[in-house]
Amino acid sequence: MEFITPTDQSSFDDLVRNINDGIAETGEKLTECNEAYDAKKGDISLWDQFLDWFKNTMNEVRKRLNDAIEKYNEFVATIADYMRPGNPFAMYAKHDKWITVKQKITGSKTTIDGSYLRADSTWKGDPGDGYGDLADRQRTAMDTVANYTDSMMDFLTEYAKKILDAWIDFGERMITYMLDQVDAASEFISADPLKWLDIVPKIVNVCTNLAGLAVDMTAQLARNFTASKSTADSLKQGMADRYGFPNGAWPAAVIY
Repeated sequence: MEFITPTDQSSFDDLVRNINDGIAETGEKLTECNEAYDAKKGDISLWDQFLDWFKNTMNEVRKRLNDAIEKYNEFVATIADYMRPGNPFAMYAKHDKWITVKQKITGSKTTIDGSYLRADSTWKGDPGDGYGDLADRQRTAMDTVANYTDSMMDFLTEYAKKILDAWIDFGERMITYMLDQVDAASEFISADPLKWLDIVPKIVNVCTNLAGLAVDMTAQLARNFTASKSTADSLKQGMADRYGFPNGAWPAAVIY
């Protein structure tokens, strides 16, 4: 397991894949701890008959292992619905496309001007006067549309950044915990049973941390969703503005 700071969709997928692999490996290590307990406890079953303290110790180890497994299962259950984090880099790509849209809009706006549209000064009578007024309204409408593109770009980049930040933070913390868990579980598996009671709290502690991390992660994603929904609602409200749009629609050029 390693932490990879995502810079594109491929490396983001690698991060999520490593997280999934780490979750699976943690579960496997807990299973190996249980198997080691069952095997070694059976090898020294005669001790149980003579040493009550040892029997009590083994019972405590079993309880702690069960606690660790319970916390690990809480972690898996909490995070299960969030392990398909989507494609934040697709949002960045859409952002770039909206830049192109804005360039075309603002570039076209400069041509709707008397210095470009000679009809403003050479057409006479109602048709010329009507088109001259229409050009100004079209420029105003294009200003409104250009503002839409800014709002859309802001929304896409902010939401994509929130997704990435959440997963980067989650990945950094979780992979650290899982490395600790693998070390503790490996130590447990290879240790003399008399040392198990000293080692098993490390396993319980890491699993407890993982369960807490899952809660933190889901809470952060929920906050991101709420904030992004608010931004999306503001975007819809902003795009309801039809300033410069005669009769609420794009002004069309009409020749009489």
